[in-house]
Amino acid sequence: MGNEWNEAEVQSALARLHDMHIQLRHLRDAIPRLIEPMLVHQRSPEDLYTTFATSVTTIRSDLEAFSAAYQEDRYQEVLRRAAESRAQNNEDIPAWKVTEHEDWLDVRKVDSTVDTTPDDGTTGIDIAVTPPPTTDPASLRTCIERFKQGNPNIKVSLDETTRKMKVALPPQAYVHFEIDCKSGRDQEPMYTVTTSEKTRMHVAITKAIGSRSQPSNLDHLLEMLASYVDIRSRKCSKCHRLLDPDAQFPVLRSKKKSKQFNGDDKLAWQAYHTSCS
Repeated sequence: MGNEWNEAEVQSALARLHDMHIQLRHLRDAIPRLIEPMLVHQRSPEDLYTTFATSVTTIRSDLEAFSAAYQEDRYQEVLRRAAESRAQNNEDIPAWKVTEHEDWLDVRKVDSTVDTTPDDGTTGIDIAVTPPPTTDPASLRTCIERFKQGNPNIKVSLDETTRKMKVALPPQAYVHFEIDCKSGRDQEPMYTVTTSEKTRMHVAITKAIGSRSQPSNLDHLLEMLASYVDIRSRKCSKCHRLLDPDAQFPVLRSKKKSKQFNGDDKLAWQAYHTSCS
């Protein structure tokens, strides 16, 4: 990469800034989400504790994800370039106001990948733009097919009339999810998850899913549901026990980096008891 960025590289930098902006916006309501369980009537002190602990775990995961993204080399490179540009020419730089660029807030996420060997032999960057998610049947089917490719042992069906999905985990898990796919304010997708079973474990799982960090991301939701395949055998990542003192399985899920056998880091779903969060 030379001293001057070409148009594609500038677009890639904007994509990175936009991605961070989306994460930062999501953190603005961290405190309201944290205290929300205390403002809503709970059936028992235990339910209040469970709901509050889940909120704490979710918000902590959001903060850790933002911190990790902020420290990435590719993001720091954008900040470094911006600082150098300001130092060289700090005159006539207008203040950027998000209220003057409302479409910036509407775009969901832009993912960029660097291609250092383009066909024309020059250094370039390929920008892959993910369109805003929708709940139309075609988009839902595409998401389901994408999920099935990596999870062939999980049954997923879609009722295109009601836009409800059914996700059946393998028999050893004994969990059957139903996802109600709707469009909320500003046409933002809303995915409400329930279970056919109503045991204490299933109720706790539903609460954990309801407090997920990306409520409008169906791919993220399906990945999270798949992480419950071994709910009855996976031990807590913190206390390394299967059951907590209340005989509950680790129902909380958090996607974190874990060390692989080859020494590489990989994002994977971790399981936690509510009492260990």
